[in-house]
Amino acid sequence: MPPLNPPGQIQTMRFEELSLPDRYAAESAASRFLGQHRYISLDEACQTLDLTLPQLWSQIMQDRGLPDCDPPVFAPFA
Repeated sequence: MPPLNPPGQIQTMRFEELSLPDRYAAESAASRFLGQHRYISLDEACQTLDLTLPQLWSQIMQDRGLPDCDPPVFAPFA
């Protein structure tokens, strides 16, 4: 059984569940966003724009007409 969301929160698709072409398009969109706005990381963009990572990620996806999804899960030490 999938986990229940808190009231009023909409379940979004996980990045890892997107098709490979959509994942590539999402990664490219995030990279272009960083380059266009001269941010060195999504974290810097979040701090500057006063957004959480999921909020920023959703905004980037929406601006590029891509399916809304959670940001990818990163493994910094892998």
